[in-house]
Amino acid sequence: MKTCRLLPTLEEAITLSGLSDGMRISFHHHLRLGDRVVGQVLQVLEDVGLRGLTLCASSLMGETCEAVYRAVKAGVVVKIETTGLKPPLTEAVLRGEIPEPVVFRTHGGRARAIEEGEIPIDVAFIAASGADREGNLNGTSGINPFGSLGYAIADAQHASFVIAVTDWVSDERLAYRSIEGSLVDVLVQVPSIGDCEMVAGGSLRSSQNPMEMVIAHQTLAVMQAAGVLTDGMNYQAGSGGISLLVTNLLEDYMHRKGVVGGFASGGITGSLVRMAREGLFHTLWDVQSFDREAALSLAANPFHREMSASLYANPHHPGCIAHQLDVMVLSATEVDLEFNVNSITGTDGRILGALGGGPDTAYGAALTVVVLPSFRGRIPMVNKKVNLLCTPGADVDVVVTERGVAVNPRRPEVQEALHQAGLAVISIEALMQRIHRLTGTPVLPQPKGRVVALVEDRAGGVLCTMRAPG
Repeated sequence: MKTCRLLPTLEEAITLSGLSDGMRISFHHHLRLGDRVVGQVLQVLEDVGLRGLTLCASSLMGETCEAVYRAVKAGVVVKIETTGLKPPLTEAVLRGEIPEPVVFRTHGGRARAIEEGEIPIDVAFIAASGADREGNLNGTSGINPFGSLGYAIADAQHASFVIAVTDWVSDERLAYRSIEGSLVDVLVQVPSIGDCEMVAGGSLRSSQNPMEMVIAHQTLAVMQAAGVLTDGMNYQAGSGGISLLVTNLLEDYMHRKGVVGGFASGGITGSLVRMAREGLFHTLWDVQSFDREAALSLAANPFHREMSASLYANPHHPGCIAHQLDVMVLSATEVDLEFNVNSITGTDGRILGALGGGPDTAYGAALTVVVLPSFRGRIPMVNKKVNLLCTPGADVDVVVTERGVAVNPRRPEVQEALHQAGLAVISIEALMQRIHRLTGTPVLPQPKGRVVALVEDRAGGVLCTMRAPG
């Protein structure tokens, strides 16, 4: 059994880890836009002269992307494995500045790859809001509580060396423990791991957009007509503004109809905590807490349960939560006539989003509803072919925009149920034509440069590749 050591500096911890050129390091993104740990670690790695590393992250956001970009330019990082990234990394990828192709994995695919030894982690850096002197960790204590550590659990269990980074160490043993100290080699206390108040930023925006509200109301009507809003239903919605609106509408519907769900899962918000507290869901399965209310609830409420990314979405996990979903509301950057979903790039090829757990939950859910506006900035979001395939159309059941609802021909029973409920349904081809009459037919990019990124499916196969323009 490991015995955790408390060391005064990151440099000493990295030296003790044996990290050397060409190895793989990992991070998690539970602090989201407020993360400062990645930047601190990468600066030390540059200072000590490490080069040629592979950076494996659950995702990259905010200032973290700027820090990773600096590390790439310095030669510290030559390969990135992630579910998503933001500027300036997005532009750097398309310009071919990352020496090796970026690998996009789903949350479930990443956990599977780590557990099966496909991507061995040499040193895992795990940010924790709270720790004790035994090395036990959580995200619910201290001055920067961010909640679940679900994405870091596989790293802690399988990395050759684990360095925990925190800004709050308790002299008493933590009452709530996300990661046991027996998995942690070294603990380093730094002045700050970041700002937990920024966890709720980015895609976790509340929306007052009338168009998005129309889509949310239509989505609720689709779910009701499809017969999934019943006692015991298991529910998840993505992090986009429309998805969050759907959850708000669902809360009112469940109150009015007296529906009590089984579980809600994925990224957990304060809204879902309130719904569970009011008895609308029996259980919340939390892989990532999306705001302070959810973060503090995790250690306080027995209905609120932390889960690893493996339990959440690993396709080979026998208890996979994603495979138990009755309905998934999924955001997208574009869809095509085969109901294929792109959640990374826009129609113009720019990197906008992430894989996340979308492909995992779309595969597992009994009903997958993709929600998106019909166009953004005069760029249509329903086209003949997606620019980048992220979620296969075989796993998508319904597409909802403000200009129409389309049902996958693979699900004639869903189309009939919507028809019987009086909902207007059109073909995906008619929906595209309706949109293109307003926007014009887009000229799709035909990049011919070198491969700068690839998208893996959940099992580790290459689903598609991204090429640089030119």
